[in-house]
Amino acid sequence: MKKPIITFARWGNYTIAFKTLFEQLGLEVIPPEKTNSQTIAEGAKIAPEMYCFPMKVTLGNYLPALKKGANTIFMVQNVGGSCRQRYYGAIQEKVLKETGHDINFLDFRAAPKDIYSAIKKISNASFWQIIKAGRFFFKKLRLIEKIEKVAQYYRPREIEKGMTDKILTESFSKLEELKKEKDFPKLKREIFKKLSEIKIEENKDLPKVALVGEIYTVCDPTINFEVESKLGREGVEVHREMDITYHLKKLIFPWKDWIIQKKINPYLKSTVGGHGRDAIYEMLHYIKEDFDGIIHLLPFQCMPEVTVRPILEKIHRESGIPFLSISLDEQTAEAGIDTRLEAFIDVVRNYHQSKKSKI
Repeated sequence: MKKPIITFARWGNYTIAFKTLFEQLGLEVIPPEKTNSQTIAEGAKIAPEMYCFPMKVTLGNYLPALKKGANTIFMVQNVGGSCRQRYYGAIQEKVLKETGHDINFLDFRAAPKDIYSAIKKISNASFWQIIKAGRFFFKKLRLIEKIEKVAQYYRPREIEKGMTDKILTESFSKLEELKKEKDFPKLKREIFKKLSEIKIEENKDLPKVALVGEIYTVCDPTINFEVESKLGREGVEVHREMDITYHLKKLIFPWKDWIIQKKINPYLKSTVGGHGRDAIYEMLHYIKEDFDGIIHLLPFQCMPEVTVRPILEKIHRESGIPFLSISLDEQTAEAGIDTRLEAFIDVVRNYHQSKKSKI
């Protein structure tokens, strides 16, 4: 077997953590380039027509790295349920080989035993090396999520506009460059110190909007046209529960699914795959927490999210909370998204003010 040169699908800022994982295992890595319109177009060109948007984007992510010499693709898939994502690995391998790419495809499955076996197979690393690499991976992953959550609070309150995003860019760049786990605590302190120095209006009264929907489109700012940042810059505080840690908690603690199903029973009594049930559960939670708007992000043709969208619309009608559903695919234009966001922000502000006037 020839020496593996790894690439993988880009996934927002999480890409930093995945790159670290493979590097710590002693593997040569060609990370995916930042997703752009060309990436998406190239992926859509070779993807099966009826498959959903993430399939096309991730296919497009591989192509530049394969041209640079990558010969092994690591694919996160088969996470259970009835979402078509669990077939991505098999279909992407077939498509890429049919288009002339000589590759080895490794599936990264949800079960810990399968994760360990896949890593061991590709790296031949020792047990302790895998444990150390995994620990460093999760440290970076959790820090990425924490930084993003701090930014959600600071961005709409910052006095000097753009400072939060500037520090975020610098922080993620330094985090990507960090090679030694022993230096991690120092960098973490530096990042949070810089964030804490951002001058903000702490008592500013702001409308709050939650993002719900499919995990890939919710978490990757390139895919959703930086909805989170745009709302923040317009003075809207953004929250989202859906991230990798949330998903891992559901895998580790199975009773979380039972709690979700119990809460959404009046609206849906069965699973629909993907993160469909989570979107309903989260929307009900955010309404209870007195939020001012809900944005539902989903890939075009994502069956779980399309199935629950009428339910979310029903909850919107019952509660009166502003609701916007944004379906994303290769035809989606940023200008159109921006126009819809601007209109939605006006509705959210009016809704927030009307609640205040009733107090």
